[in-house]
Amino acid sequence: MKRWNPDFMSHSFTARLRVYVVGFTALLFILAFYVIFRFSYRFIREEAVHRADAQLDNTILRIDGVLNSVETAVANSSWAVGEELNKPDSLYTLLTRFVERNPIISGSAVAFREDFFRDKGSYYSPYVFKDANGDIRRRQLGTERYNYSEKEWFSRPMQTGKAHWSEPYYDTGGGEMLMTTYSQPLYDADHRMYGVFTADISLAWLTELVNGIRPYPRSYNLMIGREGTYIVHHRPERILHETIFSATKTMKDSTTQKIGRDMLAGRRGMEVLQNDDTLSYVFYAPIETTGWSVATVCPREEIFASLDKIQWCVVLIAVVGLVVLGLVCGHIIRHILNPLSRFAQAARQIAGGDFQTPLPPSPYDDEMGQLRDAFEYMKRELAEYMEELQQTTVRKERIESELRIASEIQMGMIPKLFPPFPERKDIDLYAILKPAKEVGGDLYDFFIHEEKLLFVIGDVSGKGIPASLLMAVTRSLFRTIAVHRKTAGEIVAALNRAVADNNESNMFITLFVGVLDLASGELDYCNAGHNPPVFLQTGGKPRLLSCLPNIPIGVFKDFDYVAESGRLDNGSLLLLYTDGLTEAENPSEELYSVERLLATLEGMQELPAQEIIRTLERSVKDFAGEAEQNDDLTMLALRLKHDPDSQEMELVLENRLTEILRLEDFVKQAGQRAGIPADETEMVLLAVEEAVTNVIRYAYGDGEGLIRLTAACRDGNLVFELRDSGQAFDPTQVPEADVTLPAEERTPGGLGLLLVRRIMDEVRYQRTDGENRLTLVKRGKLTS
Repeated sequence: MKRWNPDFMSHSFTARLRVYVVGFTALLFILAFYVIFRFSYRFIREEAVHRADAQLDNTILRIDGVLNSVETAVANSSWAVGEELNKPDSLYTLLTRFVERNPIISGSAVAFREDFFRDKGSYYSPYVFKDANGDIRRRQLGTERYNYSEKEWFSRPMQTGKAHWSEPYYDTGGGEMLMTTYSQPLYDADHRMYGVFTADISLAWLTELVNGIRPYPRSYNLMIGREGTYIVHHRPERILHETIFSATKTMKDSTTQKIGRDMLAGRRGMEVLQNDDTLSYVFYAPIETTGWSVATVCPREEIFASLDKIQWCVVLIAVVGLVVLGLVCGHIIRHILNPLSRFAQAARQIAGGDFQTPLPPSPYDDEMGQLRDAFEYMKRELAEYMEELQQTTVRKERIESELRIASEIQMGMIPKLFPPFPERKDIDLYAILKPAKEVGGDLYDFFIHEEKLLFVIGDVSGKGIPASLLMAVTRSLFRTIAVHRKTAGEIVAALNRAVADNNESNMFITLFVGVLDLASGELDYCNAGHNPPVFLQTGGKPRLLSCLPNIPIGVFKDFDYVAESGRLDNGSLLLLYTDGLTEAENPSEELYSVERLLATLEGMQELPAQEIIRTLERSVKDFAGEAEQNDDLTMLALRLKHDPDSQEMELVLENRLTEILRLEDFVKQAGQRAGIPADETEMVLLAVEEAVTNVIRYAYGDGEGLIRLTAACRDGNLVFELRDSGQAFDPTQVPEADVTLPAEERTPGGLGLLLVRRIMDEVRYQRTDGENRLTLVKRGKLTS
């Protein structure tokens, strides 16, 4: 048997390396185990809190539902009591019907103040209740043995004049059961209180409902009243006989007193309680209707039972794994270092003067072989290095030239002429993109399709050429996909599927896509992991737009993106940006931050979009100072402007009959703005369709051309103007078709124009600057 050599570690590289590997692995495992354990502990604890809170909320909701139904039933029936005051004995019949119609109510009484009915005695209270078998019983409560005037259910509402839920009690001489009573004061025509109308409910259903809260098998539940008395408890002997303070005064942990005070104060919370040798979590919440409070107690060992089992399994597996790792490492290290040992022996012989000793051959082209050939290769390697350096310099210059060209191409792909739609006065839009390097991964784009402004801003993960290539692909995909999708959510989902296919580089893109209806201001948007835009409303403070946390595109192909909607009111502005704005750093490595952005935008609500962008650009530059730009900076500002006097809308159509399908939404929206009834709007749509069809058929022939249709509210009228650059044609000069003649005797044509004239109140034509202009007017009372 070998004896332990204390110098073994200092003379054996194999032993040291094995100890280092196993030791470092063990340290990593301990750290990983600790992190996983802490996160698992926190997750399980939060899950337990969530589960208990959810069950408490559900139980309280069900209790409140029952209590509210009782209150409603009493309120809805109290008027009938006043109708029977002249026939006090008929109240039994009224109460019987009331109890039979409300299964949750176990009994009901009408209790009158003293001497109200002198012929019935000092105290008269007809009472109807269900016995243990569910049969209806009647009883007069006003007896010497049962003085109801001293009962809480009678005295409290008589004193306060308000409806009242009594503390639970055992009704001896009345319903002969554990119950709680809801009492509502009764008033005569002179608003004088003459008694109370009550409804009893048995606590049996309440006990069953509360005990149904079982987040864990060994958890139990309790409920206390307004004075701290147990209403529900897993030990029945404590119900109505002990309070939460008296039952727990012998416990060492004073947390129970705090829990009791919080429950009586109507607070909601969670506490950790040491009950004898058991550590438990106590969750409690109030029942607002009655002032009671319910709690559930869950032992810690049950909450973390699964975590404890996994913990010991992981430790056992780790110990076995470390032992196996040490053995395998030792074998591999000895095999790898064996040639080095033989080389050291030969080197010692050469040092002793035996220059004929051959160096052992190296089976691998590794460090040992490189050491033996180092001097032989030095001169040749140096010459090759100088040649490669010259070639590298030439390649670098060529790459820099290509990057400049790539930057020009990339910047040419995004819109950079502003204003982008000079013919439109309802859009104020401006954007900039400043790459951190020659080319970048930020993008923005926008275009108008079917009177909707589709826009996007995005940030590709990474920088440089890979990000710029993906940016170009994404921008092209957006243009292609957006015109075939109706909502922002569908656009983002289609982009995600296209990018995720063959995404071998595992890059992703944060996007914000919006679809703005230029006529109504309705905004449909979808945020795919991007910075939330800033919303500037006239007269309000800048704020971040509320966005759902969808993930960036390109990560999961089938992710279900959720879109949102809002409204961009007249004059309001939406500012979109990438993280190059809020994460810009100054020389002190401080971030520009969202807070600084919102503060900078204060008071800028009325400024044009371009001035807002340029002001922010200067603000970031001043903040960064001499610090280098470390990320692409992109901003897009969009404001929708409507003339409140004209309410003008515009639709541009191509010279194709299929474009007629686009008229319905446009005309109906114009009619809605004008306040025209739906049936009249349908007739207006018919007239506009006939006029547009006439232009498509005759203005351009079979050639191409554009047709512009505008709608506006002017002087109380809805005015449509149809413009085209086709052949001159005045439809107002065409004689109306004589519909009184038989079809075979009528001149062909003219029926469509007859329809337009009959529906519209005014039809005008004008040829101006080479354009046909047909004006259709529908008179009516219009609204803004």
